[in-house]
Amino acid sequence: MENKVEILGVEIDNLTIQEALGQIESFLNSGQANLIVTPNPEMIIKANYDQQLKKILNSAELALADGVGLLLAAKMLGTELKERITGVELVHRLLKLGNQTGLRFYFLGSEPGVAAQAKENLQAQYPKLMIKTHHGYLDRRLEEQVIAEIKANQIDVLLVGMGVPLQEKWLNKYLTSLQVPVGIGVGGVFDVLAGNKRRAPVVMQKFGLEWFFRLLQEPSRAGRMVAIPEFVLKVLRQRLKNK
Repeated sequence: MENKVEILGVEIDNLTIQEALGQIESFLNSGQANLIVTPNPEMIIKANYDQQLKKILNSAELALADGVGLLLAAKMLGTELKERITGVELVHRLLKLGNQTGLRFYFLGSEPGVAAQAKENLQAQYPKLMIKTHHGYLDRRLEEQVIAEIKANQIDVLLVGMGVPLQEKWLNKYLTSLQVPVGIGVGGVFDVLAGNKRRAPVVMQKFGLEWFFRLLQEPSRAGRMVAIPEFVLKVLRQRLKNK
């Protein structure tokens, strides 16, 4: 796709969520493996130090802006992203589509029991979905078991929640051989779907404060928050350089 916005060396597809869903529908009918990534400021900072991750993000079939910070950064760099597309919202829209069309999903990630609880919570809302699940703590034997199960069930959409960059690297390594049309790294989405974590109130989402809400729920994330000021400083430097 040609309509991209570059932020600190990572290319973001400039799409609305509806446009992204249209592209994903075409992927589902393509007969090929398609990787979708959802960069946010923290992921972009990690990619600046991890060239393999940066290469994966820039070679993905879709890179969707998950974070108000990316929209603000794009404006500071003289362009504009149409819309923020969060992982949770994207997954819900895909589940709705899957419920209508009979898509087969695989949830891989989180601690034991979390993906299974997410599936149970979704059954009432999306009764026609086929969802297989497995936790994300894989040794070689379990990894081989998961790979065999994905292949045997002809999965259409593989959601991997192992955290960045492990989920992106796992998908990059296996997605093509798994013959799954759509693979997406979804971070902590399973915890939200399972009811273990809450999304920020809408007003905090609008003001780009979801990171602060997550920090209140998970104080252990404090060390990771240093990526946010670093992201802002790097964007400011890029803006000055562009001038």
